[in-house]
Amino acid sequence: MWKQIAVYLSIPWIALSFDPASQDDSQALARHFAEQESPKGPAFERGEYVPVQGETISIMGGAMVFEMQKFGFLEAVMQQAHPDKQLKFRNLGWAGDTVYNQQRPMYFYTEKGDTREGSIPDQRQKIEPGTFILCFGKMESLDGEEALPAFEKSYEGLIENLGKYTSRMILVEPFPFSDVGPAKDLSPERNEVLAMYSETIKDLAKRHSAIFVRSEEFPPDNFESNGLYLTESGQKELARQIATGLGIEFEPKPYVLEAVQKKNVLWDQYYRPTNWAFLFGDRQWVPSSRDHKDESKRWFVEELEVIPGLVAEADQKIWEVAK
Repeated sequence: MWKQIAVYLSIPWIALSFDPASQDDSQALARHFAEQESPKGPAFERGEYVPVQGETISIMGGAMVFEMQKFGFLEAVMQQAHPDKQLKFRNLGWAGDTVYNQQRPMYFYTEKGDTREGSIPDQRQKIEPGTFILCFGKMESLDGEEALPAFEKSYEGLIENLGKYTSRMILVEPFPFSDVGPAKDLSPERNEVLAMYSETIKDLAKRHSAIFVRSEEFPPDNFESNGLYLTESGQKELARQIATGLGIEFEPKPYVLEAVQKKNVLWDQYYRPTNWAFLFGDRQWVPSSRDHKDESKRWFVEELEVIPGLVAEADQKIWEVAK
């Protein structure tokens, strides 16, 4: 729990004010996805992942997905497996995200923005998703068997909302609870409930022509002392299991990992910028949000506008070294 809180508090202003509209999944998700005339590529009716040239792979989930970007294992092997497809990988994970709610800061990717004079709406480039990798279900299973119908309804609603942008979905089965940490004695009964949630996810994948990636038990040393968060070796094992489920050989090359990690730093700065409220939120009017010589200039906004070009260059570097 403390680590999750630390993730929030390390990003000033982001988790401190929320737009009430973000309580609705479709409202929250629509903010950072670009409208598309038609989905990019067909659904995975045969259960096989076949990439589409130039598509964006967007991975969503909670703290576990958020931390995947630090290591880049999954993206590295996917890029190595398809070096000529020029795939773009975008981590959309956010600590605390569940199928029920994906909270974001006030005015996150909104066209409305703050109404006070001198404020501007969120002007960042939106994502054009081609394939979604969804990692949900483990934290939700702690609500117990009685909450399973609500989970199924919410997860299906999430899939349908995302289906407005693409029909290509990959649903990852949540990995079992570990017998490590202060709650290790509860892991057997928790895993019994988790198995029911996994079956529900499997059924959802079948109904929506999505790929269902099975999960295996993780070695104890793949977990931190709390028995919940993954160590670097745990993140590597998670990526291996997803890659194996997609038919991808898991041998991440060091120089590809390095290129992916550099891109992820840039993407994180763009997607989760520090001091959000001063950028596009509800503190744009304060002096700290403006140039110290010319208060009409928004220096923070100008800095952020540089990042998409740097991310594009980083993507290009990944494609080059992945060959």
